[in-house]
Amino acid sequence: MQTAEKATELQRLARASGVQTSYVNNVGRTQVTSEETLRLILDRIGANPAETGVRVMEPVAVKWQRAKSGLTIRVPANEIARAVLRLKLDDGDEECIPLRELARGRESKQNGAKIAELRLDVPELPMGYHTLSVESESASGECLLICAPKKLYAETGRQSGGFMPLYAAHSEESWGAGNLTDWRRLCEWMGGLSADVMGTLPVMAAFLDRPVCEPSPYSPSSRLFWNEFFIDITAVPEFRNSSAAQRLAGSPAFRRKLDAFRASEFIDYKEEWSVRRKVLEVLAQEFFAKSTERYRAFRAYVKSRPEVEEYAQFRAACDQKKKSWHVWNEEAKNGKLTKSDYAEEVKSFYLYVQWIAQEQMDEVLGACRDAGVKFYLDLPLGVNADGFDAWRYRDFFAPRVNAGAPPDSFFTKGQDWGFAPLHPQRTRELKYRYVIDYLRFQMRHTGLLRIDHVMGLHRLWWVPHGFPASEGAYVNYPAEELYAILSVESHRHKTMLVGENLGTVPPEVNKSMDRHGLRRMYVLQYEQQPKGPLRAPEKQVVASVNTHDMPSFAAHWNGLDIDDRVDLGLIAKNDIAKERKNRDLARKGLVLFLRKQKLLKAARPTTEEVLDAVLKYLGKSRAETVLVTLEDVWGEERSQNVPGTSTERPNWRRKSKRTLEELFADEELTRRLRQVLRR
Repeated sequence: MQTAEKATELQRLARASGVQTSYVNNVGRTQVTSEETLRLILDRIGANPAETGVRVMEPVAVKWQRAKSGLTIRVPANEIARAVLRLKLDDGDEECIPLRELARGRESKQNGAKIAELRLDVPELPMGYHTLSVESESASGECLLICAPKKLYAETGRQSGGFMPLYAAHSEESWGAGNLTDWRRLCEWMGGLSADVMGTLPVMAAFLDRPVCEPSPYSPSSRLFWNEFFIDITAVPEFRNSSAAQRLAGSPAFRRKLDAFRASEFIDYKEEWSVRRKVLEVLAQEFFAKSTERYRAFRAYVKSRPEVEEYAQFRAACDQKKKSWHVWNEEAKNGKLTKSDYAEEVKSFYLYVQWIAQEQMDEVLGACRDAGVKFYLDLPLGVNADGFDAWRYRDFFAPRVNAGAPPDSFFTKGQDWGFAPLHPQRTRELKYRYVIDYLRFQMRHTGLLRIDHVMGLHRLWWVPHGFPASEGAYVNYPAEELYAILSVESHRHKTMLVGENLGTVPPEVNKSMDRHGLRRMYVLQYEQQPKGPLRAPEKQVVASVNTHDMPSFAAHWNGLDIDDRVDLGLIAKNDIAKERKNRDLARKGLVLFLRKQKLLKAARPTTEEVLDAVLKYLGKSRAETVLVTLEDVWGEERSQNVPGTSTERPNWRRKSKRTLEELFADEELTRRLRQVLRR
């Protein structure tokens, strides 16, 4: 049995390494992290109590604009006279500063040598990522200096808009699921109704066949590329000029499959991708067989994004090996693919379809700009462990551990989300290159970006492989550095950011969000209580009735989600009556509140009347942004996702009950939306 002294030593090392030795759970009780969990997570972090050596500078520092900031530099005292500090600005300008000009602080001894601490008062610098480097005879160091406005980019004024998963927004012409042309048409229609924003779930690159089929948009293969599944093949220029592709798509067998896809209420990603891929392969083969003006445009795209070559090689290798990169040979596993690992033709196919996806996304963004509609995307917290990002940027991820969440009243055993978290120290040492890359890619294509599980900027629950989700620990992250990067990128791309701060939120998270102007979320279903008044939305929030992880308004109002949770065994039999009673009290309280607001008159209001009153309340509130789930407006009762389930429910696969044509033709629904969207 470990002694108290050794346990304290373990806890000291954990705290020094950013691992929390305890946390306060969702009911306010302190939970102590087990010693075994601490040891395993410290091993995953690579904490070593015997480490020695002088760290010349921290690998990353933040300089908030118009705020005083200092940086400590450590070098051997007898080398100060000859040592130089170089400041290289983001734009390439460079300046040298002799270290002897810096203010000297305390001295310490290490291995018999005197180490001097020097202080650099960081001057005002342009916004961006600058590099500080120090060189002396025996010590050197480099620091990424992030200079950023303290507040993230924001626009004045109020805005409203809609939300729908892109895959669900299908038309009579699409091949089953919604595609980028469908999304463009929906955004244009919403712009005609005075919407300012149109939001959807992540549309990042995904595995649709090999080595796995993963329908969840929150487990993408990459946060740097698009999901090729959403290409509108009929809108590809090569399709219009390809008799072979048109013959294939027009064949009786092919048409029967399309008819089945269109008739189904659910998307079969693997089968539908298999059918689409056959046509895209014909287009790719013909495209590379001849030199055209479009081929020159394709080469320009590849040159502008050299990482797409690696992405295409990786996807082609997955197709050939048909198994996770974690079990590839050592050379391939470590990022060195050879010609024998993949077929060149397949690599070219992935280059081609990614280019087409980018072309069609650019068309969507152009249409959104013309319609005055911001494209609102969601940034997933993590990536698929078998995917491209985890392979290409593996040094950024912690090994043999998954991110998740501790037990709470809903998930009593905790959650294991199945993806590796970013390693906080190594990500700093690597100067946040991967983080900056994926944020730039996302913000380049959005007007409003939601940061999934914003608490992850501060801390994440790590679960060692082989352990239950309840036996994890919180690991801290350098939040101020991450906020600084968000600030730089949001200003550069003029993108507003909102953080998903639902669930168990430590007090410092909301305080930091407010300090940096990161918008919060206000979700009415979260705010409804069996007793007590409804809290009004604050100004700097994105307000909505629900989210994609919640029941629809009709399902929630009529208690259908309670029935579903009972069916799934998520509510104990003894708690069913209490759950129904609390929901009834919450309904009555909301109706009373809406009547006091003079937004509801009917003695026995319908579900539709209550929804309209709720949306009017949110529209008249101080909330800066209001989003309407379009499926709520026509009374959809089914959820897009039921948290805590996988095969039990068809998550991320349900198409909208209405085609876009039916939606556009519904005059009553259009009238109701106009009322809600009129600000």
